[in-house]
Amino acid sequence: MEDSGHIPVFAGQRVARTNARGRHRYCEPFKAWLVEHVLKPGMSTAGLAMRNQINANQLRRWVLLHRRCEVVGPVPRLLPVTVAPELAVSLNPPQPGIEIELGGALVRVRHGMDAAALRTVLEVLRSAVR
Repeated sequence: MEDSGHIPVFAGQRVARTNARGRHRYCEPFKAWLVEHVLKPGMSTAGLAMRNQINANQLRRWVLLHRRCEVVGPVPRLLPVTVAPELAVSLNPPQPGIEIELGGALVRVRHGMDAAALRTVLEVLRSAVR
């Protein structure tokens, strides 16, 4: 098979250990990287698996676990959340920002909030609504 150059190959360590029967235990960063890349539009699951020397069914299993929120790779850091009553009166003047309603929850995003932290909060809320 000729290399077309459009399917990426992981550059780091892939296998954490191999048991006596020859079965591999893969490193978490490798699994997370594969799941991230296979979820991109137009990426071939079988092609990505072949280029990275793993079984396509194994990669599909990791994607399934990821979608069930049994996260493959490092667990995202969750932020503390407080739920305020709808009719609460604020004595503080409003600060610039936006409000997002998602699944019955109201998320207030103030100026200067970290984008990665906001993305994590919204992903957790989105998965809870499903």
